Amino acid sequence: MKNHIFIQAREKSERFPEKILQKICGKSIVTLMLERIEKIQNIDNIFLITGPKESNKQVISEFKRNGIEYFSGSEENILDRFYHAAKLFESENIIRLTGDNPLLDFNIINDGIQIFLDSKYDILSNNRKKTYPLGFNFEIFSSFALGKSWEMVSENFSKQRDFFKTFIPPTAFMLENKNFKNFDLTYKKNISTIRLTLDYFEDFQLVSKIFESLYYQNRFFGLDEILKLLEKNPKLLEINKKYSAKFFT
Repeated sequence: MKNHIFIQAREKSERFPEKILQKICGKSIVTLMLERIEKIQNIDNIFLITGPKESNKQVISEFKRNGIEYFSGSEENILDRFYHAAKLFESENIIRLTGDNPLLDFNIINDGIQIFLDSKYDILSNNRKKTYPLGFNFEIFSSFALGKSWEMVSENFSKQRDFFKTFIPPTAFMLENKNFKNFDLTYKKNISTIRLTLDYFEDFQLVSKIFESLYYQNRFFGLDEILKLLEKNPKLLEINKKYSAKFFT
C-alpha cells in the first residue's frame, strides 16, 4: 500500500499572504510542519499539492528546500488537483493536511491512520463532527474514493457546481454523500471553539506564542501540552478571539 501525505498549501491568501513562509522560532512554518509530519507512521511519501506553479514559486521552493516533491494543479478546483496528483504519484491512501495547521498533532493522526488501515472505510475525518480545535483537522481517504468522488462530481457538474467553486475542500463531496463510508474521529470532549489555525495575522501571533512557549522544551509537543498552556494562560485566546465566531456560529 502506498500511503501518501498530501499537504494542501498555496502562496496567495487575501487575509494573510505567504503565511506558510513566515518564521517562528527561527524556522519557516513549512519546516516546523514537516518536523511534526515526520513523526507520522506508516507513510511512504509526502507531497506538496499546490496551485499553478507561476503563482506559488516561493512555496514550492521552500518545500523543495526541505526535500519535498510537489504537484501543481488547478487553483480553485482542489478536488481535480488532488485527483490528478494521486494518479501521478500512484497513491493508494491519502492523508490530507493543510498549510493552515502548523500545530498538527501526529499522535492523533497516527490513531486515525491505524483505524483507517484496520477498516474498510472510504474516508476518516476529525472535522465532520467537530470536537477538536480548529487547526487540528485532517482526513484520510482511499484513492479509489477520491476517484469515485471526482467522477460523480464531474458527471453531475451542473448539479454539483458548488464543488467546483472557489477553494471547496477536495473531501467535501465524500464527507457529505451517503455513497461513501465515513468514520468520525472525535475528541473526548467538545473543544472545537478553540481556534488554533492560521488564517489571519492574529492567528499567527497566537501560534507563534504557543511554539515559543513549548518548542524549546519539546519540539514534538501535542494537543495535551497546548491545552495545559492555554489553561495556565487563558489570555492567549484573546489574541484571535474576534475571528472565532466566523467558524462556530
